[in-house]
Amino acid sequence: MPDVHCTVNTCKYWEARNLCNAQQIVVQSDGHGGFSPNAQLEQLSATPAANIAETCCQTFKNAKG
Repeated sequence: MPDVHCTVNTCKYWEARNLCNAQQIVVQSDGHGGFSPNAQLEQLSATPAANIAETCCQTFKNAKG
């Protein structure tokens, strides 16, 4: 499986270096991505979210719940 990068460090699937460890992911379009696809994803700042509505990832699960 290819590396999937994610900066939402409040997700239960988030790992160091902005990696996602979910077995599968669901992605939707995002008109407000904010960075180029060639960005150094491992080095992007954290973008915490409290719930799925604050992300573009339908796989998100809050690490605290």
